[in-house]
Amino acid sequence: MTVAFTLPLGKTKNVKNLVFSILTKEYPLKIIELTNYIRKRYGKSVTFQAVRKATLQLVEDGVLTRINNEFSINKQWVLDGKKKLDLLYEDLVNKKIKPNSLDSINGEVSVFTFNTINEMMKFWQDLVNNWFKEIKKGDSKVNCYQAAHAWEGLLHLDKERELMGQLKKKGIKSYIVSTGKSPLDKNIKKFYKNIGVKMQINNSSASFDRSFYIGTYGDLVIQSKYPEKIVDALDKFFKKNKTIEEMDLKVLSEIVNTKAKVKLTVIKNLEMAKQINKSILVQME
Repeated sequence: MTVAFTLPLGKTKNVKNLVFSILTKEYPLKIIELTNYIRKRYGKSVTFQAVRKATLQLVEDGVLTRINNEFSINKQWVLDGKKKLDLLYEDLVNKKIKPNSLDSINGEVSVFTFNTINEMMKFWQDLVNNWFKEIKKGDSKVNCYQAAHAWEGLLHLDKERELMGQLKKKGIKSYIVSTGKSPLDKNIKKFYKNIGVKMQINNSSASFDRSFYIGTYGDLVIQSKYPEKIVDALDKFFKKNKTIEEMDLKVLSEIVNTKAKVKLTVIKNLEMAKQINKSILVQME
């Protein structure tokens, strides 16, 4: 089943929505930190004053709370709105939302829930394959991906090489940013370089960068936030294993098949994809 939603604060591109979205993942934050997140993550040019105005308005509306110049989402505001979300909550928790096919994606935003990150990633790869098959003349041919660790290629190196080769034949340019800098991450970078994909290591220890995976495929934006226990297990694996040749694939397989609820969000929005491309491509320099 598919669940479509929009944030409750008006147009998705406005500063209030961006501030709200960021604070659902990282908090508390100061206004300057929120400004930097909007510029980097969304590729949106905003002034400090504009972010300050939007943030203070959200405080006035009761959406945010302010403590020592740091802002967080107001828990009471969330509780007050819970009644309106009860039906959706029941759907998400009790009916185990899972996609039956690619046709289950409709509207601007679709959200799916999986039992493991490997199950989620297989569906992600199906989306990429479908995009590749359906791409037409005039469509956007840029693919950008940011992840803490590009682990999915490790389990199927030959398949990854074949897929990237096919994308290259269609003139699609692919770029990867890894926020992990372990020796294994660096070895993966060499692998992608050998198959013609530009990859950049841009280390970050922020919890957002360690858990948030996002990719663009034409007008599709696909993103997921990994559960904390999976994030920690992957970090440990990448620190322990130094090279692709010597890594323990059995351990990696156990990690990615660990039972843990993970959501995948698919957004059909070319303008958003372009903004994310911009924020990723600037890191390739």
